[in-house]
Amino acid sequence: MCCAKMFRLTLVFLPLFGVLLLGGFLVWAQRPDPPTQPNQESRPIAPSQVQQTLGVKRIREGTTFKNLLVFFRPAGDRTALYIANDNTKRFTCLENLELERILTAIQEKPEREYWRIEGEYTEFRGENYVFIRRAMVASVPTVSVPSAP
Repeated sequence: MCCAKMFRLTLVFLPLFGVLLLGGFLVWAQRPDPPTQPNQESRPIAPSQVQQTLGVKRIREGTTFKNLLVFFRPAGDRTALYIANDNTKRFTCLENLELERILTAIQEKPEREYWRIEGEYTEFRGENYVFIRRAMVASVPTVSVPSAP
């Protein structure tokens, strides 16, 4: 008796499960592919190819630094960091609590222009970024600083 009941339940639920599975597959199969961006290659460019194209040498992922004298400037909706003794070296800062504290301090007292920081470099799509771990207000060095755009 038990086997007959189980057989009837299987006859009812097996087709129902098959219909649900087929319906889910049809919904998934009809999803459109995401649109491609204009002028975008179908395969990503390797970071080494980007470096060769731009002629720029990148800093390895995870390289740490200490006691680096820098100043900050807005760069769109991000923040750029410039090394004080070499205004040509510009890095985009990764957002974190330490960067938020720096920007708040600069907003409160704009004369806090130079900072001594420690952190590490990271890489993404052939560009270096800076992750700041610690920062302290620094005394003013004798270098020229470009104005904000």
